[in-house]
Amino acid sequence: MRICRHFSQCGGCSFQDIPYEDQLKIKAKKIRELASRYNIKTDILPVNSYNLMHYRGKMEFTFSKSDGLVCGLHNKTKKRQVLDIEECLIFSPDTGRILEAVRRFCRERKYSVYNKYSHKGFLRNLILKETKFGKELMVGIVTTSEDNFDEEGFLQCMLSLKLSSPVKSIYRIINDSLSDAVVFQEKKLLFGKEFIRENILGFNFRIGIDTFFQVNSFAAGDFFKKIREYTSLDKGKSVLDIFCGSGIIGIFLAPEAKFVWGVEVSKEIVGVAWQNAHINRIKNVSFFASDARRFLNNEGSFYKNIDLLVINPPRSGLSKRIIRAVLRLKPKEIFYSSCNPDAFCRDISCLRDKYALRFIEPFDFFPHTPHMECFGPLRRSDNIS
Repeated sequence: MRICRHFSQCGGCSFQDIPYEDQLKIKAKKIRELASRYNIKTDILPVNSYNLMHYRGKMEFTFSKSDGLVCGLHNKTKKRQVLDIEECLIFSPDTGRILEAVRRFCRERKYSVYNKYSHKGFLRNLILKETKFGKELMVGIVTTSEDNFDEEGFLQCMLSLKLSSPVKSIYRIINDSLSDAVVFQEKKLLFGKEFIRENILGFNFRIGIDTFFQVNSFAAGDFFKKIREYTSLDKGKSVLDIFCGSGIIGIFLAPEAKFVWGVEVSKEIVGVAWQNAHINRIKNVSFFASDARRFLNNEGSFYKNIDLLVINPPRSGLSKRIIRAVLRLKPKEIFYSSCNPDAFCRDISCLRDKYALRFIEPFDFFPHTPHMECFGPLRRSDNIS
C-alpha cells in the first residue's frame, strides 16, 4: 500500500500507515464500544468497505504565508502551519498539478494571504470538487474583497491544465467574514456551468460549489441501494426526510413510495433538490425550506401517519427538541444515518423507549481516517412484526 509523501506531517489521513484490514477492525471496535457505552443491544454488521484511493469528491485547501505563499492542508502537530500539498491520494490524481498552478498564478501576482488574527489579506481558500462517475471538476477560489482578482488570468491558468477530469466550472467566492470556515457571502461563476454532474445508480445529481454531497460517491451508491432494500415501502406509504440536503435519499426512495417530503433549511439547496427531482423525472416529491425543528413542531403538523422518517443530520446530531418532535410525530419506521458514531449512538439511545433498533451497519466512507458512516433502521415498538 502506497503512503502519501505528506503523511508524516499532514493531518488528513492519520490511518494511512495502518493495513486496511486493521483499519476496519479499529472502526468495528469503536462502534461496539459506543453501543456498549450507551447500552444499545443490537446486531452490529461488518463494516462495508470501498475504494481506498481517490475517493473524496471535495477538498478545501488553505492559503498561508510561510517562507512564501503556500496552499495546502494544516500540519497535524503544528496546527498553525499549512503544508504545501503536492499530492492527495484520497482526492484526485490531478491534485498536485492544480495546486502548483494555483500557487504559481498567485505568487506571480504577489497576492497577499488572509491573516485570521489581523483580519487583513486577500487569499483564503481553494475548493476543489470532482465527480467520480461524472468525471467533472469544479474549482472555487475564496478571497476577501480587499484586492482586485485577475479573473481572466485565473481562467487561462486552470483551463490550460491537462487533467484526467476536465474543468467544467470555475467560481470566485468572496468571504469577508471573521470565521475560519468558508462563508459564501458572494459567489461569481467565472466559467462553465453552475453545477457539475454525478451519476449514481442511474440517477443524475447536480453539485454546486456550496452544495453538500456525500463525500464518497463509490460508497454512496452502495449505501443508497441498501437503504432502499431495507425499506418496506410501497405505493401506499409516505416518506419524510427532515435533513434532505439536495434531495438525494428521497429521490432514491421515491420510486418505491407513494410520496416523499423533504425538509432543508437552505432555500438555495432546496432549489437544487427540486432540480435534481426534475432531471430524474421524479414527480412524487416535494421540498420545503425550513428548520427541521420548526417544521416538525409547526409546519409539518398536518402530516400524519408518516410511514418512514429519514434522518441524516449534521455532525452534531439531533437536539433534544427535535428528538421530542420526532417522538410526537410517531413515524412507523426511522432510518437514521450519521458520520458521527458518538452522536448516532447518543440519539439512538434517546429513541429506544419507543423504537426498536433492528441493527447497526457501519460504512467506511472515509478510508485512511478514523471516521465512518453509521446507519440504523428503527421500528416503532408497537409495530414490531
